[in-house]
Amino acid sequence: MSCCNTKINEKILCYCFNISENAYLEALEAGKGAVLKDFVVFQTKYNYCNCENLNPAKHCCLKDFKTIERARSK
Repeated sequence: MSCCNTKINEKILCYCFNISENAYLEALEAGKGAVLKDFVVFQTKYNYCNCENLNPAKHCCLKDFKTIERARSK
């Protein structure tokens, strides 16, 4: 899993903690997707994120985690 060593052309899923979509997909494949998602949920719950300033979409990435999960389950 390479959550923190993203390549320039990788799409970022979580800008606050530099988690790429590929890293999350790899974690899901390995049965460890909950580890990354739970980390972001914890950080968000305690306001350790800065989505409004770091994410170009200006929103929290948690709904994007769910979108990837739904797309993968099809």
